[in-house]
Amino acid sequence: METIKNYLESMFRNLPNTAEVLKAKNELLQMMEDKYAELRREGKSENEAVATVISEFGNLDEVASSLGIKEVLSSGKEEQTRRNLSLDEVKEYLSDLFNSIVFKTVGIALFIICTCPVIFFGDVINKHEVTGIVLMFVIIAAAIACMIIPNANMESWRFLKREPCSISPATTDYISAEKKKFRNQYTIMNTVGIILCVCSFIPAIILDEYESKINDAWSGILFFVFVAAGVACIVYSSWRYRAYQRLLNINSANTIGGTYTRVRDKDPYYDNKTMRAVMSVYWPTITCIYLAYSFLTFNWWISWIIWPIAGVVHKLIINLNVED
Repeated sequence: METIKNYLESMFRNLPNTAEVLKAKNELLQMMEDKYAELRREGKSENEAVATVISEFGNLDEVASSLGIKEVLSSGKEEQTRRNLSLDEVKEYLSDLFNSIVFKTVGIALFIICTCPVIFFGDVINKHEVTGIVLMFVIIAAAIACMIIPNANMESWRFLKREPCSISPATTDYISAEKKKFRNQYTIMNTVGIILCVCSFIPAIILDEYESKINDAWSGILFFVFVAAGVACIVYSSWRYRAYQRLLNINSANTIGGTYTRVRDKDPYYDNKTMRAVMSVYWPTITCIYLAYSFLTFNWWISWIIWPIAGVVHKLIINLNVED
């Protein structure tokens, strides 16, 4: 029976999520269950019964009239033509995407620390400045390569942005489970990233007690290293976490398939496109505001208040969205 239920879900997943369609879905499920039970009583094997039920009721065009959804079926052809992503395709996509995220994260970190060789050879060693400059350009070139290479590797998945696609309940369950497993790692990496960015000024404070050109140089180098490591943690964890959410939201929100994620996933979903765009950069923006204010004013003793205020505002936005 599980095979029949999964097949039924695949038949209806791109149809509108309306009371009329849900009623038709339940009626068809009852018809399939009754036919399956009848075949089993006649002595048919489970596989034979399932095959017969699917062959008899598996074409939605043929049963649409009796279910009262013929007009719905004919008016929703665009949604019905959505490309279904298999579980194997989703696994392959996530593997390629995560490799791409690693490359881009390394590229961002390299851009941040690219001036470290110049500082090191110019102020710490106090010679070979040309070597520092050359190494800076080498690091920049490596960073650019890290940003370009993933684009070529992800070319085969461009259709996800151009074509309407859908996923089955089983695939949704897999993605939700993977996202749940990553959630703790996401929280830890984000926390570590923020701590590293916040603590990036500590070397400067410590080394400032020992005034010298070398100490100033090391404080600058360590500052960039701390920031690069912190940003890398935040970027990687955020991009990977959002990758799961994008896949979970791949079904049209107005279809039955769009309810798979709504039931299983607890993250807020914003129907307004502008709100989705704003909230996708909410926490990165708060981080930038916090760091910019703290470094410009050095009021670290009070700047932490930005985080609880941001948390309250974020929760308020979620609640208003739910009410709408």
